[in-house]
Amino acid sequence: MKQGRRKGRGSRATDRKARSANEITEQEVSAFLEAIRGFDGYPRLRDLGGLLPSMSDYKINVVLRYLQRKGDIIVDNDGYISWVRPPEGGEKESLTLADVASMSDDVKRLLSKDDNGDGTGS
Repeated sequence: MKQGRRKGRGSRATDRKARSANEITEQEVSAFLEAIRGFDGYPRLRDLGGLLPSMSDYKINVVLRYLQRKGDIIVDNDGYISWVRPPEGGEKESLTLADVASMSDDVKRLLSKDDNGDGTGS
């Protein structure tokens, strides 16, 4: 049997609180949003690792899914982050994607109709 150096109990830093891998902090969420807002154009999901080198891919995915469920970001089918909610305290704080989207008159008319499609509401 090969003798090697055994790791003792003091080999790990004990002053740091152990956190689960899917636990995120407010600072991590803020850093994620700032990186996306600072990006010129629409970032792709696969580019997030380069934008956030201090976060693991797993942590990036956890923050991304959290922000999607919260409605703070929208990811399109091609993997681009197409919309990010403006920061709080901004003048356009309450606007949603529907408020700022450029839609044709046909689409606006289609969305304004009720479930019956006749515009009568009955």
